[in-house]
Amino acid sequence: MVTNTFKVFPVPTAADLRDLFLAAAASPPDASKPTELDKFVAAHATVGAAAKTLGTPDSFAHEEYRGLNAFLLVGTSGRKRAVRWIFVPEHVVHIDSADAAKWSPNYLVDEIRARLAKGPVTFRLEAQMAGPGDPTSDPSKAWPEDRSRISIGVLTLDKAVNNSEQAEKNLLFLPGQLLDGIEPSDDPMIDIRNSAYAESFSRRNP
Repeated sequence: MVTNTFKVFPVPTAADLRDLFLAAAASPPDASKPTELDKFVAAHATVGAAAKTLGTPDSFAHEEYRGLNAFLLVGTSGRKRAVRWIFVPEHVVHIDSADAAKWSPNYLVDEIRARLAKGPVTFRLEAQMAGPGDPTSDPSKAWPEDRSRISIGVLTLDKAVNNSEQAEKNLLFLPGQLLDGIEPSDDPMIDIRNSAYAESFSRRNP
């Protein structure tokens, strides 16, 4: 799984995501205002809506992480239920972004290393169940927070790798590579991510 601190994805389609990246690349710090990114955000309300769901955590251990694509859990009877994954910490702790700006730019990485040196960090893995009419094909649309959740298990982190940058190069995440009992929904971004991540892996490891 790859999860995000957004509660919804910034854009609904792969074409929009491509254009968002292109706009960001065309908007360096010295770009004249409004930048291409400013123009894109102004024309796509979903970007601002996603940004409003973000907070500034005091630790990676104190943040909730969401899988924004919908998947289908398939029961032994064949019944299917759409779900989205959520990793839930023991506590969510957000701080003022102005206070965080006074800290080291690398404070989150430094803090989690120090925390793990003292003991493990745990998250509950939950499946948020879709209700009638909840969209499964558009990751930019949230499901109501009162939707029921079921507990799947517990994720325990007990150490940090010595060289994260190198370790990351060896990872290949394919969201469409699923276990028995889990199927993709009608969200087209699942297939797009499969293709994009495979391309990224090949460029990192020529």
